[in-house]
Amino acid sequence: MNSKETFLQYSRLLYDRGLVSGSGGNISMRCGQRILVTPSGHSLRDILENDVVIMEPEGRVVGGGTPSKDVNVHLAILRCRPEIGVVCHIHGAHIIAASTLLKPGADSLPPITPGFTYFAYPLKMIPFMVPGSEELTRAVKEHFAGSETPALLLQNHGLITIGKNFQTAINIAEEIDEVARIWLLTKGRAGVIPKAEVDRIKSL
Repeated sequence: MNSKETFLQYSRLLYDRGLVSGSGGNISMRCGQRILVTPSGHSLRDILENDVVIMEPEGRVVGGGTPSKDVNVHLAILRCRPEIGVVCHIHGAHIIAASTLLKPGADSLPPITPGFTYFAYPLKMIPFMVPGSEELTRAVKEHFAGSETPALLLQNHGLITIGKNFQTAINIAEEIDEVARIWLLTKGRAGVIPKAEVDRIKSL
């Protein structure tokens, strides 16, 4: 399977899992010295190989169509985190619903499950910023450049997860999506894992 086929496989997986809908959400992946990015205005369910945007790290388009309006967020993360191979920006309904009820800060969703606790807790949420804006790009870059955490919640906008590969980035997204669902189902009253046990889980 070539790089574009892998890219398309995981694009469709995100759609099939309900983590994006319509033409929302976007992903990027390192491919040698270049970066693959989802095209603007396309649903992740039906992107074709020729639609995939090929870019230089500095932002020049060398193949495909017009990149997502969130492309600068992707490029900023990939520039400041050279060990990262994949960036996923998803718009799952449960994640967005939870973000509308939570307050921005360093610790948004509580440690409800061991998987979320290990992979993504504490999960920071930043206030709403217009998609594609320089303000959003700066805030996202500041978070990922200054932290080893693999995710960031965007108020009223979705979630960004990162990883060396798609498996890692999507696993983290699914752990967060599960906790968002549980938090909503329990109306924010779910019991949380005690701090001492959180520390033990994080140390595994």
